[in-house]
Amino acid sequence: MSIHPRRPRLGRLLDWLAITLFLSIFVGLAYYHYRRLPIDPGPIQELTERRFEEIKRTEAKDATHVWPQWRGPNRDGISTETGILTEWPKDGPKELWQAKIGEGFSSVAVALGRVFTIFQDGPNESVICWDAATGREIWRYSYECAFKNSYGNGPRSTPSIDENLIYTVGGTGIMHCLEADTNNAKGKLVWTKKLLEEFSAPSPRWGVAFSPLVEGDRIFIMPGGRNGAALAALDKKTGNILWQKHDDSASYSSPIACTIDGQRQILFLTGTRLISVLPTTGERLWDFPWPIENETNIATPIVIDDFVFISSSYNKGGMMVRITKNDDAWEATPAYRKPAKMRNHHSSCVRLKDHLYGFDDSTLVCMDFKSGKTLWDTRGFDKGSVLLVGDQLIVYGANGFLALAEATPREYVEKAKFRYTAQDRECWSVPVLADGRLYVRDRERIVCLNVKAAR
Repeated sequence: MSIHPRRPRLGRLLDWLAITLFLSIFVGLAYYHYRRLPIDPGPIQELTERRFEEIKRTEAKDATHVWPQWRGPNRDGISTETGILTEWPKDGPKELWQAKIGEGFSSVAVALGRVFTIFQDGPNESVICWDAATGREIWRYSYECAFKNSYGNGPRSTPSIDENLIYTVGGTGIMHCLEADTNNAKGKLVWTKKLLEEFSAPSPRWGVAFSPLVEGDRIFIMPGGRNGAALAALDKKTGNILWQKHDDSASYSSPIACTIDGQRQILFLTGTRLISVLPTTGERLWDFPWPIENETNIATPIVIDDFVFISSSYNKGGMMVRITKNDDAWEATPAYRKPAKMRNHHSSCVRLKDHLYGFDDSTLVCMDFKSGKTLWDTRGFDKGSVLLVGDQLIVYGANGFLALAEATPREYVEKAKFRYTAQDRECWSVPVLADGRLYVRDRERIVCLNVKAAR
């Protein structure tokens, strides 16, 4: 009989390590293939945790130090800048410069080392360009126009910048394409259009407010014209009409571009519905009814994978819409049994991971977008606007308060708050962050604040 000697202690230890490594690899491969299996989310009202865990936050374009259009590079209200202050002094960040400005609610666009906006300038509307670092006025393009309204005079739309061109839409629908990088003190016109006249469109009750969207060689607009002229695409170089389609009434919302199920598409929240169209032809892909009192859809849609979140005030609420495609047929269906308590009025939500932060009328709330459940709420801003940078919220209240808070679903954590202006209930312009500078506007001035952290 032969006797097998025991392996040395070191050999036994190596055997156990090999077995452990093999099991770890096996489990990891099994989990990897399991995660790659198709997932059936079941009925749309029963969205699963796994389904939403797979939703990725949209990566920002490679332009973190510019803010070239409404709600930033991706029209989502999110800044990807780093090295930003996470604590503010009691009286707010240091002021770098300020400039006098006229009436209007237009936000600013920042590119080419310059800051742009549009405002009521006496009997004119003026598009203005400042040096971003110093606030020195570089040029001002003025034209005769005066939109007046009991809820505030002046233009509403935010300019869009593409390469060396800037596109603006005034309160009466006068649209301009100007050279953004000119040093001519009076600006330099490329082309202009009177949208309401050219598209036979009625004037919206509270003025033309959509911000034009540049995508590829086209610029997308919502004139709200009759007889198939509600939505349109223009050649961005010439202003020539490439297509005009549909019979929707205009709203105060702005179009966005997105890709769903591999298809590039343009989304418009009109006065009565959310509609997706092909960028090249304007043909409808899908739509979702969303009628509202006085056709006052204002907030910008938010795309999350193959879901779209829309929200409106006037007791309407928020809805997550699921978009599916079977062969060539698209379908839009509601994800909630009833609208969520997120009634965005003039501003839109921002998203961080599984949560939306925004204003339910005059209450700032954090909402779980999977279920539509409100996780916390706080008051003190009236109706306001929210900007997200990292895991911080910059909140600008219509009552003139500016605040810094943590973007956390646990509770509202305010880190700083100060009164930016005494213009109570009139601060509707969305704050903008670009290259460490925070731009805040009321109806009399624009102020540039330094929010870049010391190195």
